[in-house]
Amino acid sequence: MILGITGAFGCGKSSVLAAFSARGWRTADADTLCHELYAEPGGAMARKLAERWGNGILTEEGAVNRRRVGEIVFEDPGELEFLTELLYPELSRKLESLIGGCRREGADGAFEIPLLFEAGYEGKFDRVAAVWAAPEIRRARLREHRNFTDQEIRRREARQLFADAKLERADFALINNGDLRELELQVERLIPVLKEGHFSR
Repeated sequence: MILGITGAFGCGKSSVLAAFSARGWRTADADTLCHELYAEPGGAMARKLAERWGNGILTEEGAVNRRRVGEIVFEDPGELEFLTELLYPELSRKLESLIGGCRREGADGAFEIPLLFEAGYEGKFDRVAAVWAAPEIRRARLREHRNFTDQEIRRREARQLFADAKLERADFALINNGDLRELELQVERLIPVLKEGHFSR
């Protein structure tokens, strides 16, 4: 089983991914895969982004400053489109390699892709689960745990599908309005359903 995990900003996708990992699934997330592309000081991605936006988007070591890039692209749809066109072919190749490894070896895999539907990636997965939380809960988590301002949250939300739209398009829903244990219990209930395959799209 290859599962795609998506959801709106701050809904708890990483906690869901960690729950699958703790239960023996192979896991990866798009943010980490993109970070690997960003992290190489003086690498191809750093050079291309610096050519576009100047050396101010680089760290002292010459790697890409992800937060600074986020500030740029979530302010300007044209710049987000540029970044998407640059990143997504590389991300797609990385994902296909990881998914291919799971399929060859008969391993279950769960992959967290925040912009899964926006990127048209749903066809890469056997099923898709969307993580959902009430807007006020999501925003409080982002303010408290990631130090985002309300303005930053609104900018990022405006560049994604609404949380409800992701929920409607997914095969399964995980509701994260409670604590971590409640979320893990939902994952525990979902895994046998995924394994048995007694469902239809």
